[in-house]
Amino acid sequence: MTMNKKTSSLFAAAALLAALASAPALAQDTPSLSGAWKGKSDAIGKQPGFTTGDVTITVTEQQGRSFRAKVSYPSEKGEISEDLIGTVTPDGKGIFLVGDDGIHLGTLSGETLDVCYLETGDDAMAACSRLTKQP
Repeated sequence: MTMNKKTSSLFAAAALLAALASAPALAQDTPSLSGAWKGKSDAIGKQPGFTTGDVTITVTEQQGRSFRAKVSYPSEKGEISEDLIGTVTPDGKGIFLVGDDGIHLGTLSGETLDVCYLETGDDAMAACSRLTKQP
């Protein structure tokens, strides 16, 4: 089979379009995290041991993938609120936050944010929460 120049160009263009259509997107839209995310947390710490409770992360400001937030949760001393800063991974699925004491690692899926917190030292703690975006 012989192809003329026009047929060859059309075939190359079709092959390129097929390859681009089957390739994953290189750039994802950054999800808006603004607002409150609420859910339950299960944790274990050196002190006080096993705990569960409500947790809220409120995103107060977002520019591109970077954002500011507050986390609130109950403790034996009453409700505690801490400032956080964070970023969204380029694929729009990973969430990383840091505060004064530890780090939060999360995965975003639609209106659900699964996030785990890790802290080292004398106040070592590991906690995970499933949070839902509030209207």
